[in-house]
Amino acid sequence: MKMLWTSTSKNTKTGNIPQGYVGETKEDTLESCEGCPIIKKCYHHNGTPRMAHASMQRSHKNKPRRYELSNALAGSVRTARYVRGAVGGDPSVFPRGVVQGWRDEIKGAGMEGLLLYTHFWNGKGSHLKGLAMASVDSLEAADKACDEGWRAAVVLPVKGAASKHSRVKSVPVWDGSDFTTPEGRRVVVCPAQRPELRKDCNTCGLCEPTRAERVEVIGFLQH
Repeated sequence: MKMLWTSTSKNTKTGNIPQGYVGETKEDTLESCEGCPIIKKCYHHNGTPRMAHASMQRSHKNKPRRYELSNALAGSVRTARYVRGAVGGDPSVFPRGVVQGWRDEIKGAGMEGLLLYTHFWNGKGSHLKGLAMASVDSLEAADKACDEGWRAAVVLPVKGAASKHSRVKSVPVWDGSDFTTPEGRRVVVCPAQRPELRKDCNTCGLCEPTRAERVEVIGFLQH
């Protein structure tokens, strides 16, 4: 299994930073997500990001070195501070040493870290504790992950005002209210989803596991 890395991105939420996609083939990507309860509703597997990933996979057959991390770092823009890993697929398929090697290489290139999430924090991705965020689907699950030593990224039961996709048509718009978990943990709504903060992942970095100002739970608006 490989991660295919790109140097730049047009994703306004992340900013123009290197990005990684799990799998040299569609089958590899699906294998990495095997067992995920929301795979049939997954934005990557069923939306436009899948098309971009498929294009990379076709190109990789003839130009494999183009998608190596070293090449992505060398070709990144000077303002890039972070790298986003596993935009598509789940990083649980990679050994801890491999993921730590990515982090070391990214830091060695002068960047600040790797933004990484796994849905399998309490199973086949448990070896990535401290190197990735636990991606959870409820505030209750966020508490459980935090109790086990993870930082949690939770999908909130609301959407952003600008969200127009049909899949969130019936989801209420966030009114700016604060969220806390059942155990009383404060939830910080993703700064990149709050227009008034004028942030993206590259200028925020709260999801980097080793950030000094550790926020236990980060909430993501549905989109």
